[in-house]
Amino acid sequence: MEMLLAPEGDVVAEHSATLTYRVFSVLFLLLPGAGLLALATQLAAADADARIPLVVFGVLLGGLGALAIVQQSKSKVVLRADGVERWGLRGKLWALRFAEIPQLHYRVVKVRLGGLLGLLLPALGTNYHPAFTDPNSKKRSLPGNLKSMDVLAERVVEQHTTSHFAAARKQLDAGEEVRFGKSVALDKDKLSVKKLFGGMKSCPLGEIEKFVVAGGALKVRQRGKLMNFASMYTGGIPNVFLLLRLLDSLLGQKSALGDNRDFAGQAYVG
Repeated sequence: MEMLLAPEGDVVAEHSATLTYRVFSVLFLLLPGAGLLALATQLAAADADARIPLVVFGVLLGGLGALAIVQQSKSKVVLRADGVERWGLRGKLWALRFAEIPQLHYRVVKVRLGGLLGLLLPALGTNYHPAFTDPNSKKRSLPGNLKSMDVLAERVVEQHTTSHFAAARKQLDAGEEVRFGKSVALDKDKLSVKKLFGGMKSCPLGEIEKFVVAGGALKVRQRGKLMNFASMYTGGIPNVFLLLRLLDSLLGQKSALGDNRDFAGQAYVG
């Protein structure tokens, strides 16, 4: 197993947990537990057998509620100039340097009401789910209930992408291929994506009219074609922001796309 170095750069930001789970702990654990204990004290001594289960469950719910509140008070993410740290009840849970993280997974979920009404009304909220695969192939995820989660996600994406861009661009310039999971590959001449029934299809970079991120999907338009060359959910593409930045840099040199230069490296990716 590879030994990983903890980040040592300056602290950029700290994002602690919101109050949401602590409020839920009070409402669904502490208060019901207190209610069971209060009920147990009101039972007559003759009902001792009935009181025991109430006391046990009351103490159990109260203990779980107190533990959840303490855990949430310790839960936070520390973002440094060169990496990220995850803190919890047991202190620092893990720490990674961006330069040593081979894959960043980024998923956004819009929270909506159910049914047709939910499709017609604006989303109630947005949940961000940044996650990493470390050099030992172990998954590391950031909790979704942190304060200013949108700002944290943007900072993580920017720092991780910047730390890997120069090496990836150098790899492309040397004539090598850069892969993004099993479904996307890029070299200095073409973009290749996985076909629906297996195998890969390729589009020369000079024939890419534009690419854009919309509705959580990366859509690539090939010049002269009626249908998109590719349409893929960005949540399934590791390092999708690195892919967007590399495409932007390569296509900027391949041709002058004019008004069709619609690159979405800063757009919503879900």
